[in-house]
Amino acid sequence: MRCFLAIELNEDIKEKLEELKSHFKINGIKLVEKENLHITVKFLGDIDEEMVEKIKNLDLSIKPVKSDVKYMGVFPNENYIRVIWIGATNLIPIFKEIDKKLLELGFKKEKDYVPHITIGRVKFTKDKKLLKNKIDKYKHVELGTLEVKNIVLMKSELTREGPIYEVIKRW
Repeated sequence: MRCFLAIELNEDIKEKLEELKSHFKINGIKLVEKENLHITVKFLGDIDEEMVEKIKNLDLSIKPVKSDVKYMGVFPNENYIRVIWIGATNLIPIFKEIDKKLLELGFKKEKDYVPHITIGRVKFTKDKKLLKNKIDKYKHVELGTLEVKNIVLMKSELTREGPIYEVIKRW
């Protein structure tokens, strides 16, 4: 079962992300559906039922924290854009804490923590300059503050139409 740990977004932030995404309706860019917008804390990959149970038994509860959702970035870099994302502040301590708890179950420690919301994936682009200009235009975007209270374990089923996410557990 393909799984990941995530932070859910409130409706207000999702609406603002929808507005922002409307500027990126460019041929070759697959925008993330509104219901699938989230902050990935840790991608777990394909894990079996036994591992799912072990993860469910961990205490992954967190102290509430306010996170500003702002700034646009790309992966891997501006010359080769594959992912367009919006950053989220104040979450690295949570990411590190959860990473530490998952080490005990044999998951690898992340090299780097970049809390973000993926808004689009670039499959191809005919007009690289247009895309770079739009990213520059929205580089300093500020979408508001998210109150982070929970971590969720999500199941991800890949389909032709895109992934279908289902919450397995909420801490």
